[in-house]
Amino acid sequence: MEQKPRRLAFTLRVLQNQIKTIIRNTVPCSAKAPQSQLQGGILGYLYHHQEQPVYQRDIEKEFRISRATATNTLQVMEKNGLIVRKALDRDARLKRILMTEEAMQGHRQVEEHMEMMEQRMKQGLNASEVAELHRMLDIVLKNLEEWRREIGVAEPEEEQENKERKCIKC
Repeated sequence: MEQKPRRLAFTLRVLQNQIKTIIRNTVPCSAKAPQSQLQGGILGYLYHHQEQPVYQRDIEKEFRISRATATNTLQVMEKNGLIVRKALDRDARLKRILMTEEAMQGHRQVEEHMEMMEQRMKQGLNASEVAELHRMLDIVLKNLEEWRREIGVAEPEEEQENKERKCIKC
C-alpha cells in the first residue's frame, strides 16, 4: 500500500505544538515569569543583547509586531517588574529597555532549560544534518515571507493564543 505524502505545513505545525507543550510544562517557574510567549521571547532577546542598547523599535522589528502591540506588552512587563525603561540623557523620548535583576535570574534558568531542549531535538542528528535542516527551514521561511508580501498580507501580529502562561510546577 502506497503511503500518501505528508504535508510540510502539517508537520511543522505538529512540531510547533510539541515544542509549546513541552515548554509550557517543563520550564522552571519564577516569581518574575513572563505571562506570554511574546514576553518570554522579549526577555530572551534582551538577555542575548545585554551588551548593546535595545529600544522598542528593535523589539517591533525582531518580533514583527506593531508599535501598539510592543507598547502594550512592554507596559505590562514593566508593571510586572520584568523590565525597566531608561530615558537617554540626550533624548528623553528614546528609552532603553533593560531586564530587571529578578527577571535576569529567572531567565538564566530558562536558558539552561532551552539548551537541554535543543540538545534533545538534535539527538540522532550530526552537525552537518543540523546545518542542512537550518538551511532548508530558512528556504521555507523565505518562500513564505515572499508569498505573504506578494499577496499583500501585513507582518503577522503576535497571536492571541499566548494568553496566559500555564505553569505546572508552581
